[in-house]
Amino acid sequence: MKRFTIPFIILIYIGLSGLVGALYTWTGTADVGSHIYVNDLTLTVDQDNITKELALIIEKNGQLLGLLKAGESGEFQGLSISFKEFNGYGIISIQSEEFFTVSITSSSELEQLRQENTVLRAENEELKKEVQSLTAENKKLKQQVSELEKQLSSQPDVQGLQAQITNLTKENRELKAQIANLTNKVNQLKAENEFLSQQNEEYRTMIQNLLKETAQGSEQDYIEQAKKERLIGSVLLKSILFAGVIVGLIGYGLYKKKRGWELT
Repeated sequence: MKRFTIPFIILIYIGLSGLVGALYTWTGTADVGSHIYVNDLTLTVDQDNITKELALIIEKNGQLLGLLKAGESGEFQGLSISFKEFNGYGIISIQSEEFFTVSITSSSELEQLRQENTVLRAENEELKKEVQSLTAENKKLKQQVSELEKQLSSQPDVQGLQAQITNLTKENRELKAQIANLTNKVNQLKAENEFLSQQNEEYRTMIQNLLKETAQGSEQDYIEQAKKERLIGSVLLKSILFAGVIVGLIGYGLYKKKRGWELT
């Protein structure tokens, strides 16, 4: 079972008494290619191929909202986002008066998923080719059966031709069974591919829900403490989630039989 490790993240709540309310702040690091999901925004750490400078790309539903270089900040969907660079890593800080959720997928995990999807697609294509080959062979056998049936009326050796037709019919049934098995394999590979995509989305949802539930409990405790002391406090939240994806690669080889008949 494959485990997905969520990078260490820090979520700090700063509560202000009176009319000011609460200020929520998150700060974390991410390497090039990592994706940070904040509510419905996607933050991606990218690097210029020429200057090697890092930048933070902010998107929503595939639409570009902005780009922050090191040392820059901006407002996006009610979130104040700043970006810095240190030792080849991006440092992202997010502040908001409203509660928000954060989850991270590292570049290594994304590359692993891409490689697994590539392998599944290759297996799927190979099985499709085998199905097409068997389908063509099945069609050829049907044509031979049809030709033999036509020759029955004119050939004196009717019994011999009938035996050939019986053999061809048997092999035709075997090929149909092989085609059915291959079709099942293709469907299984499709289901596994969809399972990978679904698992990736489920992990993200689970992480966001866990962060939200834990944060809500921590926020209530903090408010009670703030009423007593009227001081600024902070709560440290750590969440590590491991999940697994099972990917089975199935190899299937078929031994093809071909027979030729020469009718005289």
